[in-house]
Amino acid sequence: MAAGDMSIEIVEASPSVEEATPVDLESPYSSDVAPVLPVRADPFAVREGKTLTWRDVNMRVSKKKQPDIKILDGVWGEVPSMYTTAIMGPSGSGKTSLLNILSGRAKSGGRVTINADVRLNNFAVDPTKIEVRKQIAFVQQDDSLQVAATPRESIMFSAKLRLPRSTTKEELEALTNRMLKELGLESCANTVVGGSLLKGISGGERKRTSVGVELVVKPSMLFLDEPTSGLDSFSAVQLCEVLKKVSNAGASVLFTIHQPASEIFSSFDHLILLNKGRIMYEGNVSNVPAFFAMHDYPMPPNYNPADWIMMVAQMQDIKELESAGFFPKDERPLTEAFEGDQMENKDALGNTITRASVVGQIDERHVTQMTEFVWLMRREIIAMKRDKMFLIARFIQATIMSLLIGVIFLNVGERDPNEAVVLQSIFGAIVMSLFMAVMGCALPTLLIFPQERPVFLREYSTNHYSVLAYFMSRFGVEAFITAIQVLITAVLSYYLIGFQSGFGWHFLTLYAMAMASTALAVLIGSAVEDPKMAIEFLPVLFVPQILFAGFFVNPKLIPIWLRWVQWLCALKFGVNLRLWYEWGNYESCESCQKLLTSLSIREEDIWWYWVVLVALFFVFRIMGLAILSYKATKFY
Repeated sequence: MAAGDMSIEIVEASPSVEEATPVDLESPYSSDVAPVLPVRADPFAVREGKTLTWRDVNMRVSKKKQPDIKILDGVWGEVPSMYTTAIMGPSGSGKTSLLNILSGRAKSGGRVTINADVRLNNFAVDPTKIEVRKQIAFVQQDDSLQVAATPRESIMFSAKLRLPRSTTKEELEALTNRMLKELGLESCANTVVGGSLLKGISGGERKRTSVGVELVVKPSMLFLDEPTSGLDSFSAVQLCEVLKKVSNAGASVLFTIHQPASEIFSSFDHLILLNKGRIMYEGNVSNVPAFFAMHDYPMPPNYNPADWIMMVAQMQDIKELESAGFFPKDERPLTEAFEGDQMENKDALGNTITRASVVGQIDERHVTQMTEFVWLMRREIIAMKRDKMFLIARFIQATIMSLLIGVIFLNVGERDPNEAVVLQSIFGAIVMSLFMAVMGCALPTLLIFPQERPVFLREYSTNHYSVLAYFMSRFGVEAFITAIQVLITAVLSYYLIGFQSGFGWHFLTLYAMAMASTALAVLIGSAVEDPKMAIEFLPVLFVPQILFAGFFVNPKLIPIWLRWVQWLCALKFGVNLRLWYEWGNYESCESCQKLLTSLSIREEDIWWYWVVLVALFFVFRIMGLAILSYKATKFY
C-alpha cells in the first residue's frame, strides 16, 4: 500500500471485484436506501477506526514589551472513533487554532509558540509531519476547488488519484454517483464550481463538494472547519447526516461549528466547548443539559442547548464560571505513548500492518505518476476550454501589442542599415519584439502558481499526486499556450517590420527566450504565496532583462562586479541571437559588423547562446520544482 494512505483495510474481509454486486448506474437511489455497491466503491464502507487524543495543548503569541497572549491554555480532549465531535465556543475562543494544530496545519514559528502532546491510537505523533497529515482528510472553511471543474469531475478526480490503482472505472462512477446523491449535488453535478471570474455553483454547493472530495477515500479521520457555514438549514442537516454515516462506518469526525440549530446539535455525539482558550466542557452531547444544571446554569424549557451554552459562555465572567465548577481538569488515566515497535502488527502511526500475501490479492498501490500526469493534463485542458476568456485575453493582448510594434517599426527591416538611424531602429524593433515575448508570456506564468496554491497544497497534502506530476502538467499547458502566443508575436512582427533573417530562426529565438523567461517566472511564483506579492516582483523579472539587453547600455560599460547578472537574463542572449541572424552574414554593412563587435557577438559563440538559454530554462525550472516541493510540506 502507498505510504500516507489514510486507512488500512483488511482485504480478506472485502469481496473481490469479481464477486461484488454489479451496480446499475442509471437507477436512482436515495440516502435512506442505498444500492449495494462494491466495497471499494462505497464511501460508507466499514474502515479501521482511530482515536486522536491530546493533552497540554498550548498556543501563545508573544508581543514586544507586553505579556504573551494565550490562544490555547492547557487544552485537552479526544476524538473517539465512530463519534462525531464538535468544537464549539465564542469567537476568539481558539476553535480554529485547535483544529489547525491537531490537523498539522499550524506549528511554532515567529512569535507563535505551540506545545502539544498528540497521540493517534496512543502512538505519539507530530501532526505537522506530512505522513501524519495525509492520514487526515481535512475540509477547510474556504473552499479550494478547481474553479473550472464540476462537482462530478472534482469528486471523480479525487477518487481516481487517491484510491488504489486497481479500482475500476465502474467503481469510480458508482462511488461518484453515490456521493453526489448523498450530498444533494445531483442537480448541479455538471455545473462548474466557479470562482471570482467564472460564475458557478452556490457557496453551499461548493462546501458540500469539498466534503465529497474527501469522503471518497473512506478516511479514518475527517476534520472540517465550519462545514455548515453558508448552508441553509436543510443542507446543513443533510450534511450532518452524511457525517454521521461516516462516523458510523468507523471514522473519527471532528469539526468546528459556531452556533448550530437544535436538530444539528442533537445529532453530535461528542462536544468540546472552548472559552478563552480553555476547556469549559468536554464530553457527550447528551450530558450537556445535566452538566450545566449541576453547575447552577439550568437550561430553560424549549431552549436550543447550543444557544444556551454559548450564551452562558459569553455573558458570564470567567471567574464566575470557574467558581461554578466549569473548566474541568484533565483526569483521564493516560498511559505512556506507544512507540512503533511496541505493538504487534502496528506501525509508528498506529496503522494495522496487513500481511503481504493477503494484500497481494488486489493491487492496493497508489496510481502511477503517469496516471497523475494524464489526469492533471486532462483537467487543465478542460479548464482551458471552459475558461476561454483568460486565453482570449492573452492572445488579444499579444495581437494588439505586436500590431502596435509592427506599425511603429513598419518596414524598417527592409531599409539600409548603413544609416545610423535605420540601424538603431532595427535594433530597437528586435529588442521590443523579444521583450513582448518575455512580458506577454512570463507575467501570466508568474501569477499562476500563487493563484493555484490553495488547490495544489490541498491536493498534494491529501496524496492526490506528486509535485513532479503537477509541475510537468503545468509545464505542458504552459509550453502549448506560449507557443501559440509567441507565434502570433513572431508572425506580426516579422512581416510588418520586415526582418531579413529566416522566419524559422525568428520564431525559435522568441520561443526559446520566452520559455527561459517563464522559467524564471515559475521560480519566483513558486517562492511567493500571494498573487499580490508576485506582482511586487515584476520589476525583478523585467527590469534586469531590459538593462542587460545591450540596447540602452553596452554590457562593457556596466561595472564588472555587476556584469555577471547578464548570465541570468534570457533577453540578453535572445537579442544576441537575433542580431546575429539578422546581420551576421551581412558583411557589406560596416555599421552592422561594428555593432556586433561592440556587443561581442561572434559566430563561434552562437551555439553557446543557445546553451545558455537552455541552461536557464532547466536551472530555473529545477529550482522552482525544489521550492515548490519544499512549500508543499507547508500548511494550506
